Amino acid sequence: MKARGIVIAGTAAAVLGGCYNPNWSVQRTDPNTTVDVDYRWQDDDARQTYQKLIADCLARPWVENFRMAHGGNRPVVFVGTVRNETSDYIDTKLVTKRFEEELINSGRVRVVADRDQRGEIRDERQQGQAWNMPETVKKQAMELGADFIMLGRIGEVKQESNDRKTVVQYYQINLEMIDIQSNEKVWIGSADVKKVARRQ
Repeated sequence: MKARGIVIAGTAAAVLGGCYNPNWSVQRTDPNTTVDVDYRWQDDDARQTYQKLIADCLARPWVENFRMAHGGNRPVVFVGTVRNETSDYIDTKLVTKRFEEELINSGRVRVVADRDQRGEIRDERQQGQAWNMPETVKKQAMELGADFIMLGRIGEVKQESNDRKTVVQYYQINLEMIDIQSNEKVWIGSADVKKVARRQ
């Protein structure tokens, strides 16, 4: 039993020793600096695409068209899902959260909570019915309804040379703003990223 314990302890130490490398050199860098480790999707790709798409979205006439038709009221937007249809792991919230931020900060659009947040907010509101002071209780069924939903996808095309020393990686992100009442698409935007990687 004692010998087995020594073997297990030794194995654990070897595994931990393999995971831990005391020779790492870490250097802090500006978050806006492009650092390509390989050809796959990375933070700079997300930054470049959402910056282009936000600028295009707010420059198009759908916002002013809505305000003209609704007495100057700002449109309410629900930022929905951006599907990752690539072979990479991509946290699409890097795009959607920045989109929410810029829409709100523009002052031209109102944004409601996303699907992941709504359950927690409703639970808090429900708890408040029993536990909050009467003058601070929030009413049920008073949520702001969205006029538009933004949906999107990230797709890819990957080409590899016969000798596998060159990879051409192409990504396209598409976003669409859709009228929830009529299903009309009032804005479509796309942004592209293309990389060529060569192995020595």
